[in-house]
Amino acid sequence: MAESIVSFAVAKLGDLIAQEIVFLQEVGDQLRSLHHKLQWMQAFLKDADGSIKGGNERAKLWVNQVRDAAYDAKDIIDTYIYKIHQQRRRSCTLTNCITSTSQLTILHELGNQIAKVKRRAEEISANRSKYGIESFAGTSSNISIVTTTTMSFNRKQNQLDVEEADVVGFDKHVKTLVKLLIIPEDQAGPHDQRLAVISIVGMGGLGKSTLAKKVCSNPDVKRHFTCQALVYVSQVFRTREILERIAKCAMAMSEEKMKALSQDKLKEKICEYLKGRRYLVVLDDVWTRDAWDRIKDVLPEETNGSRVLLTTRNADVGEHADRQSPLFKLQNLGEDESWDLFCKKAIHPTNSMDKCPSHLESIGKEMVAKCGGLPLAIVVLGGLVWRKEQTVVEWLKILKSLKWQLREGEDQISPILELSYHHLPYYLKPCFLYFAIYPEDIIIDPSSIIPLWIAEGFVQARDDETLEEVAEDYLQELVHRSMIQVAREENIFPGESYQIHDLILDLSIFLAKVENFLHVPKNSGEENILRKTRRLALNGNKMSSYIAAGKYSTNSSLSLHTVTCMDMKVRTSEMVRFLHDMKLLRVLNLQGTGIKKLPSDIGKLIHLRYLGLVETEIKTLPSSIAELTNLQTLMLGTSIFALPHGIWKMGNNLRHLKRFIISIMGTPSVESLPNLQTLSYVKVGPWLLNGLGKMTSLRTLGLLKVIDTYVEPLLDCLGKLDNLNDLFWWAADGSIIPSSILSTPQSHHRRHLQPQEVCLDGRIERLPESNLMNFCITRLTLRDSRLEEDPLVTLGKLGNLQFLRLYDAFVGEEMICLERGFPQLKQLVLENLDSLKRWNIEDQAMPKLRHLSLHGCYKLVMLPDDLERITSLQEFTVERMPDSFNQRLRVDEGEDWGKIRHIPFVTIR
Repeated sequence: MAESIVSFAVAKLGDLIAQEIVFLQEVGDQLRSLHHKLQWMQAFLKDADGSIKGGNERAKLWVNQVRDAAYDAKDIIDTYIYKIHQQRRRSCTLTNCITSTSQLTILHELGNQIAKVKRRAEEISANRSKYGIESFAGTSSNISIVTTTTMSFNRKQNQLDVEEADVVGFDKHVKTLVKLLIIPEDQAGPHDQRLAVISIVGMGGLGKSTLAKKVCSNPDVKRHFTCQALVYVSQVFRTREILERIAKCAMAMSEEKMKALSQDKLKEKICEYLKGRRYLVVLDDVWTRDAWDRIKDVLPEETNGSRVLLTTRNADVGEHADRQSPLFKLQNLGEDESWDLFCKKAIHPTNSMDKCPSHLESIGKEMVAKCGGLPLAIVVLGGLVWRKEQTVVEWLKILKSLKWQLREGEDQISPILELSYHHLPYYLKPCFLYFAIYPEDIIIDPSSIIPLWIAEGFVQARDDETLEEVAEDYLQELVHRSMIQVAREENIFPGESYQIHDLILDLSIFLAKVENFLHVPKNSGEENILRKTRRLALNGNKMSSYIAAGKYSTNSSLSLHTVTCMDMKVRTSEMVRFLHDMKLLRVLNLQGTGIKKLPSDIGKLIHLRYLGLVETEIKTLPSSIAELTNLQTLMLGTSIFALPHGIWKMGNNLRHLKRFIISIMGTPSVESLPNLQTLSYVKVGPWLLNGLGKMTSLRTLGLLKVIDTYVEPLLDCLGKLDNLNDLFWWAADGSIIPSSILSTPQSHHRRHLQPQEVCLDGRIERLPESNLMNFCITRLTLRDSRLEEDPLVTLGKLGNLQFLRLYDAFVGEEMICLERGFPQLKQLVLENLDSLKRWNIEDQAMPKLRHLSLHGCYKLVMLPDDLERITSLQEFTVERMPDSFNQRLRVDEGEDWGKIRHIPFVTIR
């Protein structure tokens, strides 16, 4: 971790010396000397990275001192650049950009500060030899030095393939819980019919959530309960979100209808709906009695066998919820189950064998025994071992390095998780710690975390790849190391999202504080930020009082480089005052704060790389926004409808501009935003004629309300965007989307437009001939296309297509998946196909399909006969389908049950 921080300071010094040499007359030699000193420290720390972690307190102290010195050097440099910029703003003329007096004053102050840091650096360097610290880098008494080469994953092909390892040994638990939930009517007495709460209790990482999900997917449970709802509660408890989740799962209530109801009205609607129905509500991860007390009022006390399944780490919560029902205390895995889970995660499959090689078995079992049967610990350890060579030498190194300090409760997992962190290569450590900015149980979009990493300087350039592509590999590597997980959301959308387990999030928060990397206050009463923290994360409304009360010191605010706020409402004046002295900000994320305006002098934050204004009430941006020439990412809220003319002057650094339905004013210059990679979603207008074709770095483009008069010029511009990967085209009412977007152009006058991810919203007269289709497409969404010819016949020939969503895209009565069609398709969504009556699947079609969803196809009579042959199917979701169709899917009884009985997860709403 320290190596990464020193790298930032070294890089900043190098840039400063190269770019500002004209102003460095008196301090240039001092800067170069400090630069060289930090380079030596950087090299030493990089060699020792991973070995410092052992019990060498002298080494830890030395590393902390190096880190603080590097931090201070970086602050001095950033402050210098800021002051120079401010002087230029105040004093700039055509002939003189800064007065000599001001220059000498700033240089004199800079020289004194550099001299102090340089003396500290020399003293720290001398202490390494003086106190014998240099010896630890060359020994292996605690843990071997980790050298890891970044893996270059095939992002596009593997995104839908990453699956979470299943916890083994839960079958017997499922059977027990099913018996507790379902009491046969002929055996049930009055007591058994009451609303009972069954609580699964156990420490974090035992798999309580996984077990609850398995119980919900049990066919007997699905048949017994009229409606079900699965709700994540967590420590950060929001009553409104819980109610909306219940309404969505149990009642299939739309987002629009939920938003239109007050909290009391929503609660009333849920109660009315559940009355008279036999329901099952699963409350996952309940931490406090208060959480249960605030939810229980919405659950009517029916005497029909309704149940609540609750998971918690606190037995007191379960007893409080229902003192008449015994707690189900989840125990650790047994020896055989632990070993099976470890092998699933750690062993590289060779041919058809995925068993542990015999010569490694004894070492592996000794490692697994240290996990104490804790599934999360076993999975994390398995992810660590998976990254190593399967040799006795490598496995013995891991075994010897495990300083397991097994204690009661959750402390068992800390050494395992911390070991995994210390085994991360240096470039992944700050990326992992950065997850500490997020609240619990949040779904993390890669398009959110990746720009933040880049803005912070965590992502290293690699060959000809973009920083975003390198960062995507970082995410995949963290997944493979079991530090984060691929999220499995019920909502259907293309692409991956991620989440981090509560315990691993706790670890990231703890280590971020220890490393003085990032501070996450636990409550609003916490004292001032200590030790000149560089990053501050405030989550939830409770933290709004932290800002209002000014819980920060002047020194701390001056050193802050990052401020992220999520889901908290604050007054605009309080936020402006809070940010007043923060001159060195690189990242400012005000998501969910609801503030109404930015400071008029926001342009003075010349170091700013990331500005997040999602879920604010800001309607206009100050003109000084154009002065943020280092800004890389601008995330706008929905209240901003137009960008000022100055957007075209923001220079070469802007990479991502995101907002839904926005207009761009003004005329682009010749070199407007040449490095812009994301532009979404913007209204088509005159700006595109002179601007879009010049944005040759664009990879993601979202265009809204495209009218016919702009179609041809737009196609001409798109033909110049060789790097375009993701295209969203929303046609204006009455306009037609040209089918050529989906084809490979044959004309030599226009370059090939071959995006891999395409979403088209609007009327399409017909699809191109199959031999002319763009075979590079991996994800395709067609919405309101109103095609008259069966789209599956043509689309089935796209050899790389992995995701397909058809929403009101076909007006015919019959569709067919031809023989061997859709060879790579993994997810298919058929939605609002109002006229569809028959759907057929021919032999060997969709051999890799994993997720199938049918929504609102009201006239569809039955499922295709050959669906039962698709053995790859893992999930099948049916929603808003007629009762006659749903009756055919009844367990063991329905005419179509045999076609879906092989699918593990079937959901019918």
